[in-house]
Amino acid sequence: MTVRSAWHPPTGQTREDTRLAVGLGMASAGPLLTRAGCVFGGLQLTGTAATGMQARLSPGQVWIAGTSTGSQGGYPVTVDSDTLLTVADGHASLPRVDALVVRVYDNDYDGSGKYEAALELLQGTPAGSPTAPAVPKNAELLYEIAVPAGASAAKGITWASAITDRRRYTAALGGIVPAAGGAPHNGAYVGQYRDAGGRLERWDGAQWTKFIPNSVLVHTLDWGGTTTTSYVEVLPIDTLTSLAATFTAPPSRWVSLTFGAYTAADGDATAYISFRLRLQSGTEVLAPSDDRAAILAGAGRASISTCFPVGNLTPGAVYTVTAAYRSSVAGTRVHFDNRFIRVDPVA
Repeated sequence: MTVRSAWHPPTGQTREDTRLAVGLGMASAGPLLTRAGCVFGGLQLTGTAATGMQARLSPGQVWIAGTSTGSQGGYPVTVDSDTLLTVADGHASLPRVDALVVRVYDNDYDGSGKYEAALELLQGTPAGSPTAPAVPKNAELLYEIAVPAGASAAKGITWASAITDRRRYTAALGGIVPAAGGAPHNGAYVGQYRDAGGRLERWDGAQWTKFIPNSVLVHTLDWGGTTTTSYVEVLPIDTLTSLAATFTAPPSRWVSLTFGAYTAADGDATAYISFRLRLQSGTEVLAPSDDRAAILAGAGRASISTCFPVGNLTPGAVYTVTAAYRSSVAGTRVHFDNRFIRVDPVA
């Protein structure tokens, strides 16, 4: 069959039809595949004692993606009460890593003779550097448990350090899904969003990138000066390096540049600090300009800074902004200390 509908024909709706229909409301992982994962907040695993071989899994729900065939659909699974789990004794001399999974058995696809969901503790292979067992088809990994050599009821597992949370999460279609410690989920489509540690990320077709890139701040306490009337990026008096900040342009195409210094000028000179903007390739985008400068006019000392918006950038492109300096009077020194550049992406 190439076209299906659910709760529509008077008879003949199959379980596969129903699963595919329910999956329409779930976050997508492909044309017919829904994103597997837990409902946030449930299925917490804790040891029943500080050391021992038993742990308790709290109630919760998980969506298992059927991966035996492309049209299998997904399975909503509920653990409706606390469940006590007992880990098998450890190897006499080698550690191992076990995996706790929620697994769906469906005889139509796996020939198991069963139609049920189960919590399973999969035993790993004891080894000097053990790894967790592979997750079978139609299952979702919840936790990995480090089982030390010789573990038993008399010498149990130290639960505070033994559990590695591998739960990953799902959401309704179009929802923002929390990133978690389980097997990574690639995005299903360009423009999909997720929450990664409180930061919004967007799938660009190849990787997850921060929706609003990080702000960038560079700073130096080096004092330097110049007597030239043309903008220079390296202060020829007392310094050897430039002050530069590299950033990634956000989707809005705009950033706010803030820059400044503790500044002094000899005689009647005016001190200017501006910036040069380049693409990562080295192509100049903006040259230093008095119209984009913080200025100290006249003798004395002062902290000066300015903020300048820069737009029409290419989203995702990498740019470098470099501080540039000049004096208004040839041969008269201007000084710059405590110099900084800050780049703030604009949402």
